[in-house]
Amino acid sequence: MKGIDWVVAVSLVAIGLSCLTMSASWLFNQDTLKEYLDTFLVICLFAGIPAFLGGLLYWIF
Repeated sequence: MKGIDWVVAVSLVAIGLSCLTMSASWLFNQDTLKEYLDTFLVICLFAGIPAFLGGLLYWIF
């Protein structure tokens, strides 16, 4: 993959995560940015930890 392909892929993932976070944070409390950031952190951890572990296992084996 070329550099622009990575930029497009990462941008689409970031847009998807932010849309998911916005809908999840509005479900609980619509008024605070803190709720949005807390939910974003949790979603990124749930998405990032399996990706990190998969990459680590791929690199090891």
